Amino acid sequence: MTITTRNSDGFEQTGRQDRRSAERVAVDLFVQERDGDRLFVHPATNLSATGIFIESHSYSLRNALDRRFIDLEFQLPEGPSAIRVRGEVIGARRVRGFSHGLAVRFLDLAEADRQFVAGYVAKRLAEGAPQGPTTEAAPT
Repeated sequence: MTITTRNSDGFEQTGRQDRRSAERVAVDLFVQERDGDRLFVHPATNLSATGIFIESHSYSLRNALDRRFIDLEFQLPEGPSAIRVRGEVIGARRVRGFSHGLAVRFLDLAEADRQFVAGYVAKRLAEGAPQGPTTEAAPT
């Protein structure tokens, strides 16, 4: 997968990366992003216990890469409550048309939520759900 990312010094870099340590699964859910007083709703394409990949029609690739940290909220099927997490945008790329995808690494996911997400991913994979698009992957 080729993706534009930001290194630890904040500089953009493009390259092939696959540093996943957690299982991921294709998902079809919506994620809310709060940005001050604004609320964006993005479709998510895959999920792991350590990150999520979302699509956005709300901003350009440059604007997407300017977004270093984002606050997200999403609900999983059979989940007890909404999951709220602060994430770090570690990559962005055009996915189709004017849509851009953001690879988001979870920063402060509560342990109970992390365990629930990991269990959800494992259950979906055991049921035969695909691991997720290889070109649109959560940073696991």
